[in-house]
Amino acid sequence: MRRAAEPKRPREPRSRLGHRPDLRPGFETALAHARAWHAVHGHLAAPRDTRHDAYPLVMWLFSQRNRAKQRARAGMPPSPHLAELAAIDPWWNPPWDTFWQRNYYRARDHVEAGKPFEPAALSPSSSTALGSWITRACLQYHQLHPGQQHLLNAIGITPEVAHARTRRAYPWRAAVERAQAFAETHGHLAVPRDTAQDGFPLGRWLNKQRYRTRKTGPAPAAHALTAIDPYWNPPWGMTWQRAYHHARTHPRHPSTRRWLTKQHRTWPLLHPDQQHLLFHIAIAPPT
Repeated sequence: MRRAAEPKRPREPRSRLGHRPDLRPGFETALAHARAWHAVHGHLAAPRDTRHDAYPLVMWLFSQRNRAKQRARAGMPPSPHLAELAAIDPWWNPPWDTFWQRNYYRARDHVEAGKPFEPAALSPSSSTALGSWITRACLQYHQLHPGQQHLLNAIGITPEVAHARTRRAYPWRAAVERAQAFAETHGHLAVPRDTAQDGFPLGRWLNKQRYRTRKTGPAPAAHALTAIDPYWNPPWGMTWQRAYHHARTHPRHPSTRRWLTKQHRTWPLLHPDQQHLLFHIAIAPPT
C-alpha cells in the first residue's frame, strides 16, 4: 500500500542575493554606481534611461524596485540587502510614482540653489513646469501620502502654504470654501439667488457656475461642487430642489404636505433621481 505523500514544507523567503553568493560582486558594482550618482545628485530617482559611466543604473534600480514590490505582494519581508540602497537614499523606492519624486527633487534643488521660492506667493509661477507641479502638489496636499507631505514640509510647503497657493492659483477655491461652509450647515447647495455666505454672494456665484457648466461642460469648480453636493446642478429646476430640501427639514409644514401630494400625483413624470431623493425622506410611489 502506497503511503500518502507528505505535504511540501513552505520555502522560507530569502533574497536571491543571499542564496546566490556569486551575485554579490554584481550587486556591489551596481551599489557603487548608485553611491556615485547619489553623491552628485542627492537622490536615486533618476530618469529611466540614465546611465552612470556606461552602467545601466536606472534599469538596475527599476529591477530592484520590481522585486521589492513582488515580495511585498507575496507577503514576504524585504530582502535584507535592499537596506544598503535605503542607506544611500531612504526614498529610493517610494510608495508613490518616481515621476512625482523626480519633480520633488527638482523643487528641492531649486530651493537649495537659492532661486526665488515663495509658493504661497505663486513663485515659481504656475505657468512654468516646476511651478505647475508645485501648484498640483499643493492642490492635492491632503490626499498625498504622509511621506510626500513630509518631503514637501522639508522645502517649506506646509498645509498653510499649500492652502494659500491653491487659493491664489485657483481663485474659485475661495468660493468653493464658502459653498462647503454653507453645505456643512444646511446640507445642500440649493440656495436662493440672493444667498450670501460670510459676505460672499454665494447664490449668484452658484447660478453662474450652473450656467457655465450647461454651456461649456464641467470646470474644476464644478467637480469640487459635485463632491460637496451631487445635486448642486440637477437636470431639473432649482425650484424643485429647494422645495425638496424644505420638505426634508420641515416635514410637517403645510406647504410640505401640499408639495408631497403633488409629487405623488406626478410620480411617473419625475426624473429617476428625483424619485430616489424622495425615497430618502420615506416617500414611496403611489400604489
